[in-house]
Amino acid sequence: MIGNEAYCSLIQYCPDRFRAEGINVGVVLFSPQPPCIRARMTAKHARVRKMFGTSGRDLDALKLAKRAMESRLNANNGEIATAADLRSFIATRANDLRMTEPRLIKVTDVESELERLYHELVEFGSGATLVRSDSVPEALPPKLNDVIYRLSNEGRIWKPGKIQIPIRNRSIDIPYAYQNSTVNLVKPYAFTAKRAETQAASLAIDGDLIQRHQIDGKGHRLIVVSTREDPTLAHELSEHIEPLFREYRVRLVRSNEAEAFASEVEQQAH
Repeated sequence: MIGNEAYCSLIQYCPDRFRAEGINVGVVLFSPQPPCIRARMTAKHARVRKMFGTSGRDLDALKLAKRAMESRLNANNGEIATAADLRSFIATRANDLRMTEPRLIKVTDVESELERLYHELVEFGSGATLVRSDSVPEALPPKLNDVIYRLSNEGRIWKPGKIQIPIRNRSIDIPYAYQNSTVNLVKPYAFTAKRAETQAASLAIDGDLIQRHQIDGKGHRLIVVSTREDPTLAHELSEHIEPLFREYRVRLVRSNEAEAFASEVEQQAH
C-alpha cells in the first residue's frame, strides 16, 4: 500500500549549546491530510544523567518541559495544520528541548509509525548516542523554510547530500541546492560563540575550494545560512566571520537577511 506524506522530527535534549550536543528524547510525526500530529517522549533518563550529569532541579525541569511539549503537540488545538506551521513551531523552540528539521516520509498509519519511529530512534536506536547538532540540518527561519519546501516540490531546489571537497580529503553535507548562473550549495549552520572562528575557518576553506574547482563539470558556490544568533555571537559574526567569508568568497546569510534571501532564491532558482 502506498502511504501518505508525513513529516518526522526528533526531539532532542541539548542543555549546552556551546557543546552543540544532544540526546534523542522524543519523536514527532505530523500528517497534513487530514492534519494530525502525534508526539511521544521517553520516560527514561539514564542516558541524560550519564551524558550530561543532569539531576535534581535540572532533571525535574526537563521532565516538566517534556510533559508540556508532549501535551501541547498531542492537543494541537489547530496550532499546527500545515508543514509550514510545523517548521514555524520548531523555529520558536528556545529551551533545552529542540526539534530537528522535519524529514518527509510515507506512512499508512500515524500511530503505528510513531511507535516504530520511537523504538527505532529514541528507545533502542540513535537515542543511545550523542547527536552532534551541526551534523543535521538546522531549522531555517519560517519564510525561507516555506520557500525551500515549495521550490523543492517544483523541482527547483534539490538535496545534494554529501559533497566531496576538491583537494581536501573530506566531504560536506549540503541539504539544499539551487541553480542560477552557478550551482548554489546552501548549508544551514548553527555557529557557537566559543568555536565560531574555528568553525568558520573550515567552512571558508571548503567554500574557496568549491568555488575554484568545478564539481562534475559545473561551477559551485557555498552559501552558509546562520540559524542562531545571540548578541555575543552576532558580534563575532560581524567582526570576524563575515570578513573571513568575504576573503574566501563564501556568502553568509545572517538571521535578519533570511527573508530577503528567500525572495532572491524564489526569483532566481530554475
